Amino acid sequence: MGGCISSGEGLMRATVAMIDLDALEWNVARVRMRAAGKAVLGMVKANAYGHGMIEVARVLEELGLDVLGTAFVDEAVALRKAGISAPILVLTPIEHQEIDAVVEHDLITVACDLDGVQALSDCAQRRARRVSVHLYVDTGMLREGFRPQEAIEAARQIRRMPGVCLDGLCTHFATADEPASTFLREQLSTFEQTHRQLVDDGCTFVWVHAANTGALWQASDSHYTLVRPGIAIYGYDHALGDEMTLRPVMSIRSRVVSKRRAWPGDTVSYGRRYMVSTETTIVTVPIGYGDGYLRGLSGHAQCIIGGRRYPIVGSICMDELMVDVGDAPIEIGSDVVLLGMQATADGHVESIDAVELATWAGTIPYEITTAISARVPRTYIGGSAHQASSAPTDLR
Repeated sequence: MGGCISSGEGLMRATVAMIDLDALEWNVARVRMRAAGKAVLGMVKANAYGHGMIEVARVLEELGLDVLGTAFVDEAVALRKAGISAPILVLTPIEHQEIDAVVEHDLITVACDLDGVQALSDCAQRRARRVSVHLYVDTGMLREGFRPQEAIEAARQIRRMPGVCLDGLCTHFATADEPASTFLREQLSTFEQTHRQLVDDGCTFVWVHAANTGALWQASDSHYTLVRPGIAIYGYDHALGDEMTLRPVMSIRSRVVSKRRAWPGDTVSYGRRYMVSTETTIVTVPIGYGDGYLRGLSGHAQCIIGGRRYPIVGSICMDELMVDVGDAPIEIGSDVVLLGMQATADGHVESIDAVELATWAGTIPYEITTAISARVPRTYIGGSAHQASSAPTDLR
């Protein structure tokens, strides 16, 4: 076990995001089991889904993941500057002003338009380098990439560009997290047909990839040579039997900082949206929407104190929220769990995960974890592959 790695410097806020590296390693092992020998790309975009991009990338690199994935060039450059040497694939179109950085830092990009790839090739040529690119085929997202009917001509032109190496082919599924949808099968059929046509036309691809988290579990025929799990690494989405159960990596913990007795007719927080009906105790916890605890959770969410659930009442503020604890013996300094689990002295365990928070907020688990802002310190615990004394405050 690694110890505890804090991203704070000196003083630590009452509110902290605990990142369980043992759970991260467990999830990677489950992904590898499901991938059955195929290469794995670990997505670390959006601050590793809120978990801290640099620290998570270091762990994934030490665990031997084949590729790391980012959304943007600046994320990939930050990884390089932090000493990450693993291959990095940037999965959105690059902008003209980013081309030099792509070449300088040996990044892999997706080929989404010919003008952009030509500019990249020209820059690489001037530096006597070649940049790896993956042809992005739009099979139904309508977000970026070449239409299937454009792919062969695009590949022919890219293969003639001396500064780039077309060694990858990819697409992205729109409904892989919706088991009842048939659109994944339509997209996969289109992609496979395009893949065969490109190979018949002379293309040779080292990397062929389509499977995100949902497709990793649902469609083994979409695994090709590389899978791209995202939220699965962080403990969410489909599980296939007990041996595949994923473990949430992030928990959010805080403490009670204020305790006030309230009487019928008292109102709580902005807008007076919660009125006390019986004598009770209202406690304040220093986390709010400025920390990424969504305001949309107001009136719906619960937290755990002393192993029991209590309702969060009134409008969630930017920096604080209030909890109705009734007559429970809760004091200033009591531990509060907003995301994660807590046990009582008699062994009862209560838990709240990102799926439940997302249900309360009318969103998805991805938004729950990625929303946690940089002002919430990340503290890293466990992890057999990685030990360090500190992590940067800026976790991008």
